[in-house]
Parts: sequence; structure tokens; C-alpha cells
Amino acid sequence: MSECIICKGNGHLSDLGFSIVDASDFLMRGAFWLGGTSDIWTFKYKGKEIDSIITDAQSQMHNGIRYEDTQIYKVLNCLIDNNICFAMWYDVYVEDLDLCNTKDEVLKVCYEQIMDESGMCEVYIVSNIV
Repeated sequence: MSECIICKGNGHLSDLGFSIVDASDFLMRGAFWLGGTSDIWTFKYKGKEIDSIITDAQSQMHNGIRYEDTQIYKVLNCLIDNNICFAMWYDVYVEDLDLCNTKDEVLKVCYEQIMDESGMCEVYIVSNIV
């Protein structure tokens, strides 16, 4: 089981460290959060899957690294700044996601969920900022 992310928007982000990948049928189950299945994709960032990026951030933050210095913070900012809508969830749990309408909301909710006391490091958000 791992973290999932799908994106919608102009996927020309290769010069920023993103490798764009077509979303699998499994990931497409979350496409309804983004208004349908057209133009849906996922990515690796600097060769890493979103699950690794999030778990790395959790470990780093527990070891004193600031959230603002993690890859997940950079990834989220880059997606939002490039008008990319996205949905993130863990495993099959795609039904109950937090809707975020501002960049600050996305960053805050992601931080809170990564640092949740349970230690699960699962993020459930939709960013529909356009």
C-alpha cells in the first residue's frame, strides 16, 4: 500500500524535475475529484515516487528538518504555482479527501497529516486551485 497522486493541467514540468507518467487504471479512480478523466497524469519527482517523497519528509521533519526544506513542500508549491490541480490519497481510501482552495490550505493540511500523531504519514487532499 502506498500514497497516490494524480494531477490535471499542463504537464510540461520536466525542466523542474518532474517525469510525467500516464495514470494507471488504479489511480484513475480518483479522477472524479478533478472533474473527470481527461488530461489526468501522475509523476516522479527527481526519480522518486510520491510515497517516498512523503515518508522522507516525515522522517526529516521528525529529525528537525523544517517542512519548508522538504521535497514534498517543493513539489506542492511547484504544482500549485503551475496551475496543476491534484488529488492525493493513501491506497484505496479515495472517497474522503480534504478540499483545499488556497495554497496555504494545501500546505497546512499536508503538514498536519504528515505529522499526525498516529505516525501513519498518509495525506488526503484535493487542491483545486486554478
